[in-house]
Parts: sequence; structure tokens; C-alpha cells
Amino acid sequence: MLTVTGLEGGYGDIRVLWNVGLEVRPGKLTAVLGRNGAGKTSLLDAISGLLPLVSAGTIRIDGADISQVPTPARVRHGLGYVQQNKQIFKRRTVEENLLIGGYSLPGRGLRSAARREALEKAYSRFPMLAERRGQIAGGMSGGQQQMLGIAQALMPNPKVLMLDEPSAGLAPSIVGEVFGLITRMRDEQLSILLVEQVVDIALEIADDVVVLESGRVAAAGPVEQFSDNEIVREIYLGNDVFSTGNAG
Repeated sequence: MLTVTGLEGGYGDIRVLWNVGLEVRPGKLTAVLGRNGAGKTSLLDAISGLLPLVSAGTIRIDGADISQVPTPARVRHGLGYVQQNKQIFKRRTVEENLLIGGYSLPGRGLRSAARREALEKAYSRFPMLAERRGQIAGGMSGGQQQMLGIAQALMPNPKVLMLDEPSAGLAPSIVGEVFGLITRMRDEQLSILLVEQVVDIALEIADDVVVLESGRVAAAGPVEQFSDNEIVREIYLGNDVFSTGNAG
């Protein structure tokens, strides 16, 4: 559903991604692992069109090349993105946040038929949000705001959803709820690209894994290859896999 090949880019003169390739299979979850500074968020930003400079590479969604189109067009092609600590519209109500998230849906006005249908689907998937539809979003807890951010990204009915560390800053009791939701979305055949620092949970729900180190793919493959993988241990212990000869 999502294929990335030969992706390179960075910020000004600073290169942060080097010949990165990955794929997210239809209805599957690919987890991107790596220590802080490995280039995980930059990778998602490059795929979404938010990285200032992408010098090479191809990005395809369901066969369509989106490498050169702006971010709003990538959303229309079926890409959803929930950034780390996503900034929702805190002075708007829950419902207003959701309607704004569906801006790319067909029809005129925020309450077009397509948006109303997407809104009801969101409330069905997130009953907690239905109960708070009139509440100012900034008054909700961090976990509730994270749920709203995910629901907002789902409003245009994306083919691929990218999540950047959805557990960041959440209480442990909420983390399980968030990952339960992510698993259900995958089971509903949504293709997901997940960046996550909680490795055990990521490996538990992933179908495929990509390990980044210093902006390069150090290893990739089915999750079964990573349950007790030396490369993963080396990266999270702070070793450089490219200096040990273990890069794949």
C-alpha cells in the first residue's frame, strides 16, 4: 500500500536520510525502530511532504507516485499522519476538530454529507469522543487528546496511517488503550506505519519491522526475525551497527 525507495533528504546542508526504503503491505503494520536521532521522525516527515529537502527517492501509495506533490495532495491520495504530541485545535470543540480533519472530503462546507458520515464513523470508533463532542479539546486529558488526534487523522478515510510515537507522554494505563486501538485499526485492514520507542509493544503488534540507524536502514523484515535480534539490542544499547558489520 505504501512503498518508499531510495529516499534521501535533510535540513539545509544536513543530510538525515540515506537511501531509505520500506514498504507497508495492505492491511499490515510496519514498525520503524531506532534510538533517538536515528531519523525516524524525519522519515515520516519526508513521506508526508513536511521535510524541507528531499533530494532523491520515490514514494507511492497504492501505486500512485506522490513524491513531488504537496502535503494536502498526499492526504487526498490517502495518507494520514499523526505527529508526535500532535497539536490539536485546543480552543475548538471535539466535533470542530474532527470536522476540520475532514477538510479534504468531497462536498461544500464543513458539514457536507461526506463529513457527516465520517463524523459518525469517528464517534462509533471513539465513543469517548462522542460523549465529549461539545467539549473544548484543550480541556481533555493527554490521552483523550491523543485519541482525538488519531480520530482527526482518520476523518479523510486514509489508505495509510502514519503514527509518530503515539505513546509519548501518556500514562502507562492509557498506552495500552492507545495500542489496543491501533491493533483494531490494523485488524480493520488499515495499513499503518508506526514509529515507537516502546519496543516490546511495537514488536507485539507489528507485522513487519524496519530498523533505522543514523538515517540508514540497518535491518528490515517480518517481525518474527526481530523478537530476539542482535541488531535491535545493539541499537538500543547505543552501539553503531554500521561499525560492527551487522548492517543489513
